[in-house]
Amino acid sequence: MKPAVFFSLQLKRLFKNKSFLLLLLLFPVFILFLSHTFRAEEDTRIRVGLCLATEDPLAETLCKKLTETEDSLFTFFEVSDEDELKKLVQSNQIECGYLFRKPLGAELNKSRIKNLITVYISENTTCKGILNELVYASLFEEYALSLLINCLYEASHLPFTDEAAVSFLLPPVTDIDIERSYRSHLSDGSTFRFEIHFLSEEGSSGSFGTTTAALSVIRGLTAVFLLICGFLGLLTIHRDRKNGLYTKLYGVHGYLFSFFSLLSYLLPSAFISLLIPFLSGCAQDLWREVSALLCYIAAMILFYLILGTLISNHTMLCAAFPMILLCTLVFTPVIADLSVFFPWIKAVRYALPAYYYLMFF
Repeated sequence: MKPAVFFSLQLKRLFKNKSFLLLLLLFPVFILFLSHTFRAEEDTRIRVGLCLATEDPLAETLCKKLTETEDSLFTFFEVSDEDELKKLVQSNQIECGYLFRKPLGAELNKSRIKNLITVYISENTTCKGILNELVYASLFEEYALSLLINCLYEASHLPFTDEAAVSFLLPPVTDIDIERSYRSHLSDGSTFRFEIHFLSEEGSSGSFGTTTAALSVIRGLTAVFLLICGFLGLLTIHRDRKNGLYTKLYGVHGYLFSFFSLLSYLLPSAFISLLIPFLSGCAQDLWREVSALLCYIAAMILFYLILGTLISNHTMLCAAFPMILLCTLVFTPVIADLSVFFPWIKAVRYALPAYYYLMFF
């Protein structure tokens, strides 16, 4: 029998198996429900109030910057007056409140950096330190830009007018050009900075957030789902061997037909798994998803062919799978990457096929 014919017959037999079809149906339903649960959760970011009691341009720019910040553990919003800010802090509706009463630009120009911002703190907060770091880092990021532009004006480098530009055969330079260049250098790796990502907000691509956390859980469950489907394929191979299907197949031919038998279980499962991130709205990169699944299928087929060769007893094989599943959950980042705390785990996970799927992300 030709391998292609054998593969098509295996698929036909598989799709007549109501239990397997039910598994293929229930898994995406469960994942979509889980994804909906993630998205239905309310914003768990720590709320921080900002009260602008000055007309200082630097303070206004700072408040706008903080309220528009998305990649953070905190969500900033403006409060109308100081009394409301105090009430929100006292009632624990917000962790901290920042009152901008002094003209920040003028005070910093006079080197007056003490008591620059009034901070109201809830007695239960544990975030005072990191909040202050975040606010003051944003403040001095904006203040540094104003210093740069002022220095260029004082050194007569600005305004670089059209006439001056023509005489030097250079394009004209404006404040907007300086700011664009300044901000580009803040994010292009040319300046030393810390970049901290938190796991609590709905992040965009490239940041960690509710969407990314949901996708991480989906991928972990997908790894387990495909592992189970592959094991069902291995059980089918053992049952077929017992029934004499592989009696006249030896050596390479036996492994080739075993390969197609496993593939008949894994391909439909992988197709369902590929659709799930897109149906749940969590997908980021189609080709990466496809590459990861293909790598995982190859690793799993190799793993189960070796396992089937080492363990020929059906009962022993069924007893070994719970241990394989437990090791996958513990030693690979299906749920969490424990190798951060136990580095020796890295030496174990290379033997588990799920690792080669999750390593793509």
